[in-house]
Formats: sequence, structure tokens, C-alpha cells
Amino acid sequence: MIVRHSLRHEGVFVAAGSHSGFRMSHTGKPVVIPPELPGILKQFTKDAIRTQPEDLLEWATLYFSALVQGKTLPVNRTPDKVVTPNTMDLTPEVLTTMHEKLHKNGTVSKKEVSKLWRSLGLADDLLRHIMTVGCFGDQLDWIKFFALGCSYLGGTIKNAMTHALYILNSDSSCKPPDACVTFETFRFLYSYLAAVDREVSQAQIDRTITYLEAQAKARDGMVKVSDFVNSRKVRLG
Repeated sequence: MIVRHSLRHEGVFVAAGSHSGFRMSHTGKPVVIPPELPGILKQFTKDAIRTQPEDLLEWATLYFSALVQGKTLPVNRTPDKVVTPNTMDLTPEVLTTMHEKLHKNGTVSKKEVSKLWRSLGLADDLLRHIMTVGCFGDQLDWIKFFALGCSYLGGTIKNAMTHALYILNSDSSCKPPDACVTFETFRFLYSYLAAVDREVSQAQIDRTITYLEAQAKARDGMVKVSDFVNSRKVRLG
């Protein structure tokens, strides 16, 4: 199947499904069609049909961002003939997209979260699970939902906090494999996840927070992944 997609540029229409290398613009200059463009659009269309996102534009933004960055594409991997919308798994890339859209107001509605969740093709049962674990009502603290999303990605509190720091990294000079957030942000996320986990003693929580607070004071109040991920001096959970 040839995917036809019209691109308007300086008054020129170009058919992406064409096999010609270029078209002449009204200025007489050739407009070159990248040879890989038809293949990219064809694959994009197949993936969109397979995934069936509720909000195509939202999903397309996530799709091409992942493509450019070489990350896992948000595509439903079921066979082509089986169309099962809202079965995508949560990934760090998807959670990052949700955070960028929902974190600004602090408190968001359950309806708003659900709408974005389904527009990204994510599984309904996972959303229900997170809502249940967080005991969220019609209004919820986004940062708590975000923390539980990180917990799902990580499986353990240490891994969850690692995901959180990578997504929230607030210092451009802090490069992978490291990432950092303010101590206050770390303390809130860690304390919340530890409370939800119910298997981490308060004494251990206090020791962890005290140790990392001292570390943070030495570097402008920031906590790094390297402060806890392989440290023998602190254990998150």
C-alpha cells in the first residue's frame, strides 16, 4: 500500500507516495523528496492502525519523538489482524509525556488523567490498578500518580526512584547514567512510595532521608541516582 501524504511547503504540494525524486516548485527550484519518506509514512500508518490510539495526534507526537530518539515505539505488538485498542504497556517515555502535560497544576482530575491515558492506548486495567492503590478520588495529586507509575516501571522502590529521577532530572549538567532532583522532591516521592509499600520501617526511611539530606547539602540541595543506586551506605527498600 502506498501511503499518500500531502506536504505543503512554500505553496508546493508533494505526494509522499510518488516514486519521483523531486517536483518543481513555482520558483523553478527542485523540491527533493527524501527516499526514506514513503517507507516511514507507510510504517507509521501500519503502526497507527495496529495500535488504534484514541487521540491520533497525541500518539503521533509520542511515536515520532521515540523514533528520533531511538526509543521503543508506542506500538501495539499484537498481530496485524487483531485490533485491540488500549492494550499498550506503560513505558518511561509514555510516563514522561504524561508528566509534561499534567504536572503544571499539581492537582488534576481523574477524568483528565483517564482521557490522556486512553489517548495513548494504555491498558485500562493498569489505570484501574494505579487508581486503586493510590486511593484516588475525582481529584488527585499528579505527583502521587506519577510516583505509582514509576513504581510500576521499577518494581522496587530503588528502581522506581531511579526512573523518577531520570524523568524529572532538573539539572542539565547531570548526565546519564546519573540524574538528579531536589532533596525535597526526593523526600516526598520516597516517603510516599515507602508508605504505600508498607514493608519499609520508619527507622529505615528516616536513616535514608537523613543520609541523603547530608549528601544533598554538599551539592546545592540535589540528590543524584548515584547517591543511592549502588551505595552500601543507604538502602531504600
